[in-house]
Amino acid sequence: MTTFAAGAAGGGMFAALGLPLPWILGAAFGVMTLNTVRPGLAAWPRLLGDAGVVVVAYVLGCTMTLGAALTIARELPFMVLAAGLWTAVSTMIGLAFAKLTGLSIQDGVLGSMPGGLTQMVLLADEMRGANAGNVAIMQTSRLVVVLYTVPFLAAWFAGDSAGASGAAAAGGGAAASGALAGLPSWAGYAALPLVPLAAWLGRRLRLPAGEFLGPVLIVGAAAAAGLPWPAAPQPLIAAAQLAIGIFIGCRVQLRILLTNRRFGPLSLLFAVLLIVLTALAARLWSAFEGDSIVTWFLALAPGGLGEMAVTAIVLGADEAQVTAYQLFRLLFVLMAAPPLIRLAFRWRKSRAVRTG
Repeated sequence: MTTFAAGAAGGGMFAALGLPLPWILGAAFGVMTLNTVRPGLAAWPRLLGDAGVVVVAYVLGCTMTLGAALTIARELPFMVLAAGLWTAVSTMIGLAFAKLTGLSIQDGVLGSMPGGLTQMVLLADEMRGANAGNVAIMQTSRLVVVLYTVPFLAAWFAGDSAGASGAAAAGGGAAASGALAGLPSWAGYAALPLVPLAAWLGRRLRLPAGEFLGPVLIVGAAAAAGLPWPAAPQPLIAAAQLAIGIFIGCRVQLRILLTNRRFGPLSLLFAVLLIVLTALAARLWSAFEGDSIVTWFLALAPGGLGEMAVTAIVLGADEAQVTAYQLFRLLFVLMAAPPLIRLAFRWRKSRAVRTG
């Protein structure tokens, strides 16, 4: 109960202050504070953290539409290129970060990957040699910088956010289409047991962050086919975020900021570097493709899918393209991060042997 109270208090404080993702970042902050004041007191069952992850994965999967699926199919080569370049750049940044701070290669690379705070912490929790707390601090720094800079920069690129917002509002939502579009609304409720089953199967198959990836793939595929999934209630989403925030907070050791004072500032510096690289890439890509720089900036921005999709709607950007690129990069990073880390670790080890 002490851990829950600390997480709820932190989430409530962040919500009252109007800060981003209050029930994740605020809850994590509250539990991290508890861990700092009373080391070892905070505890949270893995099952509750996983349950929160499944709910978030369901919400994310429901955003997939037939339009987004068609965009993925049409622009797959560009998505592979963009995701591959981002993964390579993030790996190099992570290696540099690990060298500068003395962290493990696993922490440096996972902390730098634009694959989502929750998902990277889950991977770190499963990977030998990785510290989920260190990864959470790096990912939190990136997330905060992204949330506070990307929407404002995108609006600046748009030039007239009010006009774009009106255009987006006038667009309306398209009718559902696909092989399952004709099913009655109760069919979505009947299919809900598939969501935890997909999470269990993803974990059983040892997929990276399987409890997240399994539901995203199943729910997303069915949503793209037109299955009328029911909307998740807002209190359930808030509870899921709270469970995830507490789960993350239990694994964050703030004492690392005291023992290595370069860690926090460097995390923010590298996050800003990612935003600068995103802006440059969006400028080049829009000039090459002839599309809106706002759309490309949001599509290439390092996280998170929901926030970037909402910003795309407000600014009148191509929501399907933004969603498709963000989702593909997330899946690409989840699949590519573990083998890349093993490769980087072997390279660093062989280099040390040669120089030693």
